[in-house]
Amino acid sequence: MMPLIARRGRIAPLLFFVVALAVMVSAPVGVAWASTSTTLQARTAAASFTVSAEDLGGPTADPPAIKSPSAILINLGSGKVLYERKAHVRRPMASTTKIMTAVLVLEKMDLATPVTVSQKAAQTIEPKTWLKEGDVLTVEQLLYALMLRSANSAAVALAEAYSGSVEAFADEMNKKAAQLEMSDTHFVTPNGLDATGHYSTAADMALLGRYAMANEQFRKIVGTKTYTVSLPGRVEPTVFKNTNKLLSQVSWVTGIKSGLTPRAEQCLVGSGTKEGVSVISVVLGQPVPDVCWSESRALMQYGFTRYRHLTLVNEGVAVAESAAPYQLDGRIQLVTKSAVETELYREDAVTASVVLDRPLVLPVAAGEAFGRIVLTVRDETVGSVDLVVAKSFDKTTLGSKLTYYWDRFARWLGRIV
Repeated sequence: MMPLIARRGRIAPLLFFVVALAVMVSAPVGVAWASTSTTLQARTAAASFTVSAEDLGGPTADPPAIKSPSAILINLGSGKVLYERKAHVRRPMASTTKIMTAVLVLEKMDLATPVTVSQKAAQTIEPKTWLKEGDVLTVEQLLYALMLRSANSAAVALAEAYSGSVEAFADEMNKKAAQLEMSDTHFVTPNGLDATGHYSTAADMALLGRYAMANEQFRKIVGTKTYTVSLPGRVEPTVFKNTNKLLSQVSWVTGIKSGLTPRAEQCLVGSGTKEGVSVISVVLGQPVPDVCWSESRALMQYGFTRYRHLTLVNEGVAVAESAAPYQLDGRIQLVTKSAVETELYREDAVTASVVLDRPLVLPVAAGEAFGRIVLTVRDETVGSVDLVVAKSFDKTTLGSKLTYYWDRFARWLGRIV
């Protein structure tokens, strides 16, 4: 008898739920949906937050004592000048000229294009002759010879293949310099051999180095320590060793190009990356080669102390969310599409702000963007990352409502049984 009584005791709640369910689902979908609206109100974890580099602590340093005639240090990402010494004084820049030669060639020519070495190219002054008239090399091989071995003949061969003559190529170099706002630079040769009217400044060469390092193939070439080429008629392969000594001495050095002529003295445009911070240094006119290397290294090390690389938010972090209507425990979340990272100068603070572009309206698809996190420093936007839907949700239908209420009833029933 007791079991029967117990079952009868549950008939009323069950009938009540069925009646209530019938009333709710009999209403038009739009009306039932109106209480929560198809436009979902997302709640953000935080509208914004600010991080100061000074609050993070860590090592700092005084600027190095630089004695070279001209020098500069910039941040690769922002271009911010971190140190300079007579950086706008015009000087010959030797083989750092070849950075511009490589930039032009990489932007226009196919790496696989064969180039036949002319008599003029083969007879170009070199510390050690290696090319012969009639040799055929690819553009890629010549670029490695240009940037690693600092081959003057390779520069002429590439210039002729690009423009037909060294003079025409120099015109292209100067046009590119004007585009990059290198206002104190004038090119006469593609290789940097001493010539009247061939000059630049540390500041302009830093601009050029920063621009060049945005090219992936350029970064690959200048970051290579050795490269081997087998040429017809040679018993042994030709090995190009990078003239940038810092590349072999320091693990964080990534490039770029050294130079040396009687008039220009020792020059170096260097680049390095450490703990997510990238910098470019330029030293021009240093009479003592070892001092050029040591001062370039000191400049870059100083640059690393001026910045912090921050990961503000990791990938996939839920920043905003809304309840999913007619979904048991369903939450529609907007998550970061990728990690939010930035380089922060020691004297700056970065603010991360959540911006929602539009309301969440069902249906939504996983990966669909509805906003972003915007990074600002001194009211200037320095980066952003999209906020995307973590999981797809279909539009509410009569069937999904029925399922929802039956699931709710089943859960309720499970609690009282």
